[in-house]
Amino acid sequence: MGLYLNKPSYPCDPIHTIAALARTLRMSEAELLRIGNRANASWRMVKPEPGSTRETFDAHGPLKALHKQLKNRIFSRVYFPNYLQGSLKGRDYVSNADLHKNKQILICEDVKKFFPSVSAAFVEDVWLGFFGFSREVASFLTRLTTKDGTLPQGAITSSFLANLVMWRREPLLQAKLAAMGITYSRYVDDMSMSSTVHLDKAVQTKVIGMVYGMLAAHGLRAGRHKHEVFSASQRMITTKLIVNRKPSLTAAKRSKVRAQVHQLERAAESGVSEIELRELANQASQRVGQLARFHKRSGELLRDRVKVIRSQLPEQAHSFTTFPTSGFKIDGT
Repeated sequence: MGLYLNKPSYPCDPIHTIAALARTLRMSEAELLRIGNRANASWRMVKPEPGSTRETFDAHGPLKALHKQLKNRIFSRVYFPNYLQGSLKGRDYVSNADLHKNKQILICEDVKKFFPSVSAAFVEDVWLGFFGFSREVASFLTRLTTKDGTLPQGAITSSFLANLVMWRREPLLQAKLAAMGITYSRYVDDMSMSSTVHLDKAVQTKVIGMVYGMLAAHGLRAGRHKHEVFSASQRMITTKLIVNRKPSLTAAKRSKVRAQVHQLERAAESGVSEIELRELANQASQRVGQLARFHKRSGELLRDRVKVIRSQLPEQAHSFTTFPTSGFKIDGT
């Protein structure tokens, strides 16, 4: 029986000229060329979150507007298989974790310095080989979507390109693993493999070798210090969620949310400024909203405590305050 390759695909006609690219992006060719000539200087570094060592960038000015057009006019038309879970509509770290719940074994790998390790050559291969654009257009788009010869983390286009960069080999890896009864998924730089039956050491070694081989073919390496193998007899974690039964937050993260609500209450008692209290309340609301997504009862109790503090703020705060149920992250998840 042959393998079924579930490949990403682009159903539209290839773009062969810069003029045609400009029409697709709904701008003049002259303006497109001007943006391209200044592209590498049109980036700013984003201040990292506390404790983070990752360098994140944001395109600014016309380049950022162009990236939005690339998203709307090109990337939005791409079919992404379900094993690609990173930064796509309707998919996130929770849906990724859900693929691996109720399994007997879980293997997790992390790509070391993923974004800065993706070279412009592999980005150009996406535009040239996957999309089928001409070499002129592919080279130009690579200039628009890379910084100093690598894929910049944080750009609108980078998440889509990250999902596609291994388009030549990843579908075959996924198909081979599926034939072995193993579920594979990738959430940006986090790769997870799980099975409903236990895998012996030999099979585990084979699976890991297959993953490392695919990464090496793209100039990437696994962060070996983050290599983890979990069995059902212990707490199984992927993308920082417990998946033994259903995706849930770890006890440590639940404790941090409770601590943040307690901090908010202490701040209200100490008489901090309205601006500071509102900011703390917004932060707590976000964390509580995420917790409630996994732990409804605990979330409701904490939400009520935040509402008490909210009632002490001017009416303006109530006009825009919501308690989100998805999309927020705790400790970089």
